[in-house]
Amino acid sequence: MKNNAKRWIALGITLLVFVISAFAKDKQDQMEEGIRDKYIKDITSFSNYTEEVYKGTNSKEKIKIVDVDGVIQSNDANDFVVEELKKAKEDPLVKGVILRVNSPGGSVYASEKIANQIKALKEAEKPVYTVMEEMAASGGYYISAPTDRIYASNETWTGSIGVIIQSKSLQGLFEKYGIKEQNITTGKMKDAGSVGRDMNDEEKAYFQGLVDSAFDRFVQIVAEGRGLSEREVRKIADGRVYDGNQALDIGLVDKIGDLDQAISEMASENGLQDPMVIENNDVMSSFNSLFSMAMDLKKESSDLAILDKMIKENDMKPMYLYGAYND
Repeated sequence: MKNNAKRWIALGITLLVFVISAFAKDKQDQMEEGIRDKYIKDITSFSNYTEEVYKGTNSKEKIKIVDVDGVIQSNDANDFVVEELKKAKEDPLVKGVILRVNSPGGSVYASEKIANQIKALKEAEKPVYTVMEEMAASGGYYISAPTDRIYASNETWTGSIGVIIQSKSLQGLFEKYGIKEQNITTGKMKDAGSVGRDMNDEEKAYFQGLVDSAFDRFVQIVAEGRGLSEREVRKIADGRVYDGNQALDIGLVDKIGDLDQAISEMASENGLQDPMVIENNDVMSSFNSLFSMAMDLKKESSDLAILDKMIKENDMKPMYLYGAYND
């Protein structure tokens, strides 16, 4: 624990020096291309992964905690979760896994990757429990549904079973600045959802079909995981969130409880004697997240800069994401 604390202190100092240096420079290309490389080299002496013992002393019987925290995306953090689940399946000393979820959901693809690893663990006859924290909505629920048991707090927000494609039309802004979109395509749907103009009815129906297809798969994984009929799932799957008590009443969670209760019950129900409960932290992913936050502080806020940002962020794809989430 002391060594891990030292790593985080050193990492914090490195980031502070980086931010000060970044704001002292005028050329953004130097900051983005050169400074990042320099400071990442400065922390290469850290281990990317640091293992902590949460409790327990029996190293021959382990329970592994795997955290899913924040938006589920196709990135290093998601790859880390998937890899941790794979390692838990392959490690004979790991007797069970607790998925600790605090997420509004996110990418359909990334959520499915995690869910597939949970299914693989169950096929290997290793118990998997979910402990929900503040939020386990949409994709956060998608990855929880296949687990053997779900614990939530009274105040957890969960559910939000549904799919959303978030899009923007910047037609008005384009007109304001005299910008006209001119796309040359091989078919009428090739530029459907383009930010430069409003969608027509046919394009909306096309994207609705993609949403409905992903939704069918969401309903199926919930029905299979929770022992419900698809009809029962669809009744409660209008996109709304439920608090922990409501989710318990409609069968989306099994118990109101916390991490310690989940550990205790996993140990007792699987004949484990004082199992060592472990969790790994991905230091480099944390640094990359902090780096991105520091970059945001340097961005311009003019109309044109905002317009450029909105165009780049108009990534139209189905998401298992709580619709009111705003990062």
